[in-house]
Amino acid sequence: MKKSIVVIVILLSALSLTLSSCSSDDDSDSKPTLATGSYEIYLDGVLFLEGTNADVGLIKDDQGNYVNTVTIGTGTETAIIVSGFPTSISGESNMDSDGDPGVNIIAGQNLYDTRSGTLTRTSASRISFDGTCTDWPNLQSYSITGFVESTAWEVID
Repeated sequence: MKKSIVVIVILLSALSLTLSSCSSDDDSDSKPTLATGSYEIYLDGVLFLEGTNADVGLIKDDQGNYVNTVTIGTGTETAIIVSGFPTSISGESNMDSDGDPGVNIIAGQNLYDTRSGTLTRTSASRISFDGTCTDWPNLQSYSITGFVESTAWEVID
């Protein structure tokens, strides 16, 4: 008798879990929304890279707060990392020769990194830059201007 009561309780528990789970739940919001953005980069005044619907990324610190480093790119061909930009709108940061703050661009086999200039947070979603960069491994220097933009970055403040 005791065994049959335990079996009945287990069956009722399983039945209640089955009847109360998922069938009427709306799971359409459970998938993460992938953020996209755009960018334009000019070297010596000539359009070098541009993209729309590019994948964007954010970085969190150990406390779960977003930091002022973002990424944007298109597949494996182009990746742009912008670090050390100001968190306040209209704020400016001076780019340093070690790349932080600065802009680093991987385009094909080449790495372009800024050596000097400024980063400006022109809006909550847009970061502009103006300065000089070096093309590695060719060691050629260029003037660089451009922007990266995504509404995903509006959470950074």
